[in-house]
Amino acid sequence: MFVGIDFGTTNSAVAVAGPTGGVSLAPLAGAPHWRTVLYFEPNGGLTAGAPAIARYIETQGEGRLVQSIKSHLASAAFSKTYIFGRRWTLEDMIAAYLRQLRAATSVDLGARAVIGRPVRYWGAEEAVDDERAVARMREACGLAGFTDIVFEYEPVGAAASYASRLDHDELVVVADFGGGTTDFSVIRVGPNRDGEVLANGGIGISGDAFDARVIDAVVAPALGRGTRYRDELGGEAPVPAWLYAHLRRWHYLSFLKEEKTLRLLERVQYGALDPTRFERLVRVVEDDLGLPMHRAVEGTKVRLTAASEQTLTLDGLDMQLPVTRPDFETWIEPDLVDIERVLDEVLARAGVASGDIDRVFATGGSSLVPAVRARLAARFGPDMVVGGEELTSVAWGLAARARQLWS
Repeated sequence: MFVGIDFGTTNSAVAVAGPTGGVSLAPLAGAPHWRTVLYFEPNGGLTAGAPAIARYIETQGEGRLVQSIKSHLASAAFSKTYIFGRRWTLEDMIAAYLRQLRAATSVDLGARAVIGRPVRYWGAEEAVDDERAVARMREACGLAGFTDIVFEYEPVGAAASYASRLDHDELVVVADFGGGTTDFSVIRVGPNRDGEVLANGGIGISGDAFDARVIDAVVAPALGRGTRYRDELGGEAPVPAWLYAHLRRWHYLSFLKEEKTLRLLERVQYGALDPTRFERLVRVVEDDLGLPMHRAVEGTKVRLTAASEQTLTLDGLDMQLPVTRPDFETWIEPDLVDIERVLDEVLARAGVASGDIDRVFATGGSSLVPAVRARLAARFGPDMVVGGEELTSVAWGLAARARQLWS
């Protein structure tokens, strides 16, 4: 059996391939994919994925939910944290997630696997940052029992999934719009090709960045961003902007509930000139409303794929905020420009023009955003962009790649 693991910023999936025949997803406790989250409880309990979210809701958030741990891999600044008095390294947390991922499948995954990786890890500015991310991921995999691993670019995995449909050769662009990164690869695929990669590239902008734009434009102002407070000396000061920057990312929000930050929130709340709005921010932090807030933002974004206007409802805060698709597309326009610049660079390195491409295979949840599809269609043609199994195609392809490598 050959194993492929797509360890994603937002979602993760596992697929297996036999010596011959097809590839299949390995359900995770009955689900095709899991959220990449960990839930730590004060009594030492630890759950991952869908069970972690269920446990978080059941215990009314009394523990600590840690999300998007993949986004820390390239960072030299983050190496460990303390959760309920226990020291956790980043590698320990990822290993804990992978062990629960392994336990949730109905098959023995063994020690050998192909592990997906982005072309460029989120936050990696230099080659040394990318090397740090790979080394940390390798150590985490080893701690989880995967001692014989090969890293493969996630868009190459997606290309293998797309190639399984073909009865002829094609030159394709694989566009992988994940949670934390967007990757492009120009690849020759088909029955007579073994996934020849002509060029690839990536950028740390994708679905989470789109969500952050909604938080900046709609949520943060409703929680007091831009307001002021009276300090201990009676003077006025702006509410610290960095508090709202932490709202933008799941993996930052979980660390706001530190003692030093809680003291700051208490001090600002005491002197807040707009107490109603700022009290909402305090409730988000103290009541661990980060998960429902981000799920509401993401859900609104998803619903805007089929509607021109939606209401963003924040449970626990009694707020309903209107969001329109034209506004959303305006907010993410700078991100789309940066993403398209990477695509320009990848095509140039491959030595091909847009008209040379036979097909664009778009995968990842954010590939369904209409503005993303529109950009691809405008460049390559409206009938050239295809997709399918956006959250699981990478894992499927990684398992197929594992069979190619080791059979």
